Amino acid sequence: MEWDWWTVEFGDAHAGAVGVHVGGEPGPAYFGIGSGPDVPSTTHWTACDGRATRPRAEALRASCACGWRGAAEYPLDWDEAGDQLLHEADVDLIGPLAD
Repeated sequence: MEWDWWTVEFGDAHAGAVGVHVGGEPGPAYFGIGSGPDVPSTTHWTACDGRATRPRAEALRASCACGWRGAAEYPLDWDEAGDQLLHEADVDLIGPLAD
């Protein structure tokens, strides 16, 4: 997992990221490249773009390594993101990161 924030006081126990909501919290997005026992995957919000077989995020919310999830959801504006990859789009992360 790639963390967007962490605390010095609590270390990795309280590291957080922007999570996504897709009718519930999605599992990891898998990247099928060839065959073999190790299939790359991620739960980072930018992977939930609906491409290939990956889920498409409905909203963003805060998440922490300890299991806490923010109650507030911030709708993802797909009209604004357009056809861009989510990590390249100008997505507003202020709300989830502040939570």
